[in-house]
Amino acid sequence: MKNTPALSDADINEIDMLLAAVPEPYETVDAVILDGYLAGVLVQPVVLTPEQWLPPIFGTEGMPEPGIPGWTQAQHDKLISLMTRRKDEILRGILEDGWFDPIIPMIEDDDGKVLEGKDAMEALGYWAAGFEWALANFPQLEDAALPGVPDLLDSIWRHLPDQDETQQAMTKALNEEHPLDSLDEGIEALVFDIVDLAQIGIEQRHKVETVVRDQPKVGRNDPCPCGSGRKYKQCHGAN
Repeated sequence: MKNTPALSDADINEIDMLLAAVPEPYETVDAVILDGYLAGVLVQPVVLTPEQWLPPIFGTEGMPEPGIPGWTQAQHDKLISLMTRRKDEILRGILEDGWFDPIIPMIEDDDGKVLEGKDAMEALGYWAAGFEWALANFPQLEDAALPGVPDLLDSIWRHLPDQDETQQAMTKALNEEHPLDSLDEGIEALVFDIVDLAQIGIEQRHKVETVVRDQPKVGRNDPCPCGSGRKYKQCHGAN
């Protein structure tokens, strides 16, 4: 992971503009939802390649081909570069500092006044929606049934605007047991949840890699593990 400079406000605005410039029929997310989505990619117990995590950003149509009407190679390359830098920036923050600054919008009322207190936490819903989109496309984290994951996810899902009855009950219980009274408190809790999920996911990756790498060595005269019935030296160990 390259130690590239953190994205500036101008970089984040450019991400937003480039995402908005992607022509139909592609339905891209915005920079806030993208940020939550990238975090959802990073907490997985498997490493996702760009070929896997990039297409869902552009909706259900897959990635647009650079050169189609309204979408140039330069726009394409710049957007991919900025999104990759942001993904690396989030991961670096998690690994080195146990913290990253999520992209959270300031919500205003009808009179243009910035909301405060609990009302301001509506902004976290957009970020959480991006995180949910990642898990909808990559269910590996939930499928792994790792200890601690369901509670951490419920803590994030509490911010989603659209919830079923079960989630509404869970959100109500969380709000009573662990109330969040301001946007700052909400952001802090959200980031810590993501950091904890990332640590669980990364630990699981290492366990899988260790199992694969630590398989016992096969002796030359042992049966070949492929199941052929021949000795290893006469089968896959012949070379």
